[in-house]
Amino acid sequence: MRIPRVSILPALCTLGNALCGFAAITMTTKALLASDAAAGVFRDDVRWAGFLVIFAMVFDALDGRLARFARATSDFGGQLDSLADAISFGVAPAFLMNRVVVEGLHDVVPAGLVRVLWIAWVCAGVYLSCALIRLARFNVENVHDEEAHLSFRGLPSPAAAGALVSLIIVMADFWPEQSHDLACTVMLWCLPAVAAILGILMVSRLRYTHLLNQFIRGRRPVSHLVLILLTLALGVLLREIILPVGFGAYALSGVGTGLWRRLRGRRGRGEGQGPPPLQGPTATNPEASDRK
Repeated sequence: MRIPRVSILPALCTLGNALCGFAAITMTTKALLASDAAAGVFRDDVRWAGFLVIFAMVFDALDGRLARFARATSDFGGQLDSLADAISFGVAPAFLMNRVVVEGLHDVVPAGLVRVLWIAWVCAGVYLSCALIRLARFNVENVHDEEAHLSFRGLPSPAAAGALVSLIIVMADFWPEQSHDLACTVMLWCLPAVAAILGILMVSRLRYTHLLNQFIRGRRPVSHLVLILLTLALGVLLREIILPVGFGAYALSGVGTGLWRRLRGRRGRGEGQGPPPLQGPTATNPEASDRK
């Protein structure tokens, strides 16, 4: 079977996405090797691993936009994009979360309860499995028409990865030089549960808005561009706060929208159930029964 012609620039962005994911895995491994020698080195490597996943999101946003701009969308590009996403937004966040939690809680958990850390492995496996299912489902349901890319079914894997690694980046700030404090320990215990919940949201049928297409689709005034640039600048300056808040709010937006739609649907059905329609002559003239 002949491989169709591939546009170079979008493909390079897709490969940049995959390389960022690979680099995040490498930095995680490097952090583990340095954890016993220097806590500061471990903290910096973990932060870099998290930011590399964020950088992968930038490449992931660019490749699709460049492909549509060049009118070079293809099934080959879609498959390559999903393979890159599986590395950057599936394997890398799951591996980072698992190793950080196991490494961080290994000295906190009593010797007889070390097996409880298997929960980190299980939750990482749930997250990775759901990410792969999400990407495979997207490949099956994907169409090249941009009008079909204004929303997603299920939490997109880049957003799920961003929500998970942004928490790890924040947690790295609380990583102590000697013993763990309460804030760091609580965050470490919460990370596996967060990963499992994000995995479930990825394979759900909840609707999520495609923010990038919503903001840049069509012709926009200059003020719109200025607002986007100011938002990006604010995000860079306050990244340690904006990242977890922004990704967390987006992950919960699908749940809130789904509950609101279901509530409105029930309310609409309740209001629509009025008294049964009138039958016989009174249906057309209510005064007819009085004249009889």
